[in-house]
Amino acid sequence: MLITLRTLHFIGLAMGFSVSFANIVMAGLIAAAPPGEKSVLGRFPMAMMRVGDIGLALLWITGPALLYIKYGGFSGMPWQFHVKLTAVVLLTLVVGFMHSQKSRLRAGDVAAMDRMKRVAPLASLSALTALIFAVMTFNR
Repeated sequence: MLITLRTLHFIGLAMGFSVSFANIVMAGLIAAAPPGEKSVLGRFPMAMMRVGDIGLALLWITGPALLYIKYGGFSGMPWQFHVKLTAVVLLTLVVGFMHSQKSRLRAGDVAAMDRMKRVAPLASLSALTALIFAVMTFNR
């Protein structure tokens, strides 16, 4: 059971990070693309959000399960774990905000894309912070 949970957790992690890296590459391609291709390429980041959503859901399902099954809950966790958890909560809030902006974009609010682009680095930074502090927490 632990191996399955841990495997699913790492799959969720890989899915989440794939969104950040793919969108960084795609942003460069979109910027250099001819005007007629920009709108087609611009659909890719929105499609990748779904991959990230599934990855984040896997992390939220498997993380608490691993925490309680393997470690008995929050009580014995070091401070690094709480930093990691805070980063995951922040990541989740940023993803929620990005979804709200995606809905606004579909409704015609063209400024929503700029707001999404401004908070996207915060999602990547939160994910990276969570990863670094997870390594610090569980590398004992």
